[in-house]
Amino acid sequence: MLTKINQIEFKYFPVLCLFVYVPFHLLEEALGNFPLWMSEHYSLPKTLSYPHWLINNSIFFFIILIGLLIYFRDRTKYLPLGVGILVWSFMNGMEHVVFSVIDMKASPGIVTAVLFLLISGFGFLKLKQDDLIGKRLIFNSIFAGIGYWAIPIIIIVSVGKYLVLVFP
Repeated sequence: MLTKINQIEFKYFPVLCLFVYVPFHLLEEALGNFPLWMSEHYSLPKTLSYPHWLINNSIFFFIILIGLLIYFRDRTKYLPLGVGILVWSFMNGMEHVVFSVIDMKASPGIVTAVLFLLISGFGFLKLKQDDLIGKRLIFNSIFAGIGYWAIPIIIIVSVGKYLVLVFP
């Protein structure tokens, strides 16, 4: 298995994360009524409508896509932005796994969450094989991964009241 990972260029791991996210992860979450699940687990005052929820996910997607495109401009200089996508993917996967364990039932999105964890794990193994892992890369990548969560959430909260009115 490790020899197969060695044959794959790192750049494909962040791309694969986005490929799993849209459409597979979102479809799995939609089929499991993720807006209701999210409302119950995060004590939202109101369950989001599906259009509102999809717009929120579009914001996540576009922020991550911008990071991916910057990473592709210079894959050495902006490596933390590519690795940050793996961090984001890992965090997303762990959210589903942890809540599935707490609830003792599968959360909507658990199957693709496991795929996120596998992709992230194999991506980090690839970085280790290529001798690219270091403290600075890890720190900057965690910072980027948190940014891939924080920036969309700031935007989502900023436009949330308006979206609730437009998409009740």
